[in-house]
Amino acid sequence: MEAGKKPLTLIQKYLNRNIRVMLKNDLVYEGIVVECDNYMNLVIDKAVEYQDNNKKAMYPRILIRGNNIMYIQLSPEST
Repeated sequence: MEAGKKPLTLIQKYLNRNIRVMLKNDLVYEGIVVECDNYMNLVIDKAVEYQDNNKKAMYPRILIRGNNIMYIQLSPEST
């Protein structure tokens, strides 16, 4: 990430692209981020849930609270 870029600004730039979100409880969600607010709450479409690298569930749309996020990884084609 370039020096001086704010995380929220970067995420807003990559709306409607694939991301991977690791939560503090070790669950991982992959999908298309469609919305992000000032608290880093994310709305993800076509979400796939992974636990211990095993696919656990699929959801049409989910909301992830920002305070549960450990890190966000943009898709390789996004960077």
